[in-house]
Amino acid sequence: WHTGKEWIEGGTLVERINFVAEKVGNLDLPGVQLIVERMKAGPDNMSPEEFVDGCLDLIGPVQVSESSRNSLIEYAKRSGDIQRSSANFPQRVTEMLQLIVATAEYQYA
Repeated sequence: WHTGKEWIEGGTLVERINFVAEKVGNLDLPGVQLIVERMKAGPDNMSPEEFVDGCLDLIGPVQVSESSRNSLIEYAKRSGDIQRSSANFPQRVTEMLQLIVATAEYQYA
């Protein structure tokens, strides 16, 4: 029974990503709700960097490459200002969590 990287191939990797992305995208799950609530703590406005780093810390903590982190930050910037009090903040958190769990760094951690 292999438990290391050698057993992960394209099909199983996609299954792993889809499984965990479905879980972290479900706002009905208590653990996801807790992450969102912890992300809401602090001043209303967040920089994209603070947002990404907060999500990385709360889901792991996960250390990603500079390239992956920059991609996550660019995605966060595309959706505009990040305000903890906004109605779409929980959705933004779950979307970022889904992107994080799809990274190679998360999958191979």
